Amino acid sequence: MTARHTHRGFTLIELLVVIAIIAILIGLLLPAVQKVREAAARMSCQNNLKQIGLAMHNYESANGGLPPRRNTTTGQRRGWGPAILPYVEQAALGGNYRLDKEFFAPENAANIIVPLKIFTCPSVPNSPRTVTVTFSGVSATGAAGDYFGPNSFQSTLYGNPNLSGNNTCTAMSDNANRKFTDITDGTSNTLLVTEQAGRPDFYILGVKQASNTAQSAYNQWGPWAAYQVTRLQQFGSDGITADGDGGSCTINCNNSQGVYAFHSGGAPAVFCDGSVRFMRVGMNPNTLFAVVTCNGGEILSEDI
Repeated sequence: MTARHTHRGFTLIELLVVIAIIAILIGLLLPAVQKVREAAARMSCQNNLKQIGLAMHNYESANGGLPPRRNTTTGQRRGWGPAILPYVEQAALGGNYRLDKEFFAPENAANIIVPLKIFTCPSVPNSPRTVTVTFSGVSATGAAGDYFGPNSFQSTLYGNPNLSGNNTCTAMSDNANRKFTDITDGTSNTLLVTEQAGRPDFYILGVKQASNTAQSAYNQWGPWAAYQVTRLQQFGSDGITADGDGGSCTINCNNSQGVYAFHSGGAPAVFCDGSVRFMRVGMNPNTLFAVVTCNGGEILSEDI
């Protein structure tokens, strides 16, 4: 007589239990994977800023001062990005870029459209991105840049909210090469470049808005070759507001006028000494405005 072997398969209930266990394990692993990815993206972003800081130092050494935060001379308008191309391993692109032409001129169309990883943060959604800008009736499309140099601050904490003493004395100057020796607050106390990430999209407190027309200079800032500068604004009595309602917010409020990153808890910045530091959400506005100015005489703690 031949023995018959019965092969027992999974029952439906057992199969559902296995699927449920796998789903639970995936649910437990996913946050960990996301944290690892964000940690890697944050490290990459900080490295970008470190390289930008080194490029600025090399430029300063070669040219007797930091690059202009923007050149506003009609016919040669541009931001600080094109000036440091030879110092961020983009000598060929820097050689092709026409410094004697507007950044949005047809002669620079093929140059500004080139996406450069060193100018973009990997945590920003929808990358690589392009931004279309319009200057003097001329439109041009350029690859996005997420790093901005401070231009000034606007604050009711310091009297006149529009012009508060030396609020426009930042690390870089318009149309001039500012020397490190002119930064009397000290290079370790003065912010050089930080994030205002995500353009052309408009974000408020992590939420993408339906339109970007309320964003400051929405049709002029954004490409790495453009005016990558920002005025830090403060409303009310104790902080920068995200939406104009007088609330307190200093870091990661919105990417219209201010420091804005897609990193949890704050935003990185490179200072004039080349160090990269993480500016935390909830940063005191007095501290933020102090690091923006280059000659305010403030004494800062290491904890920002």
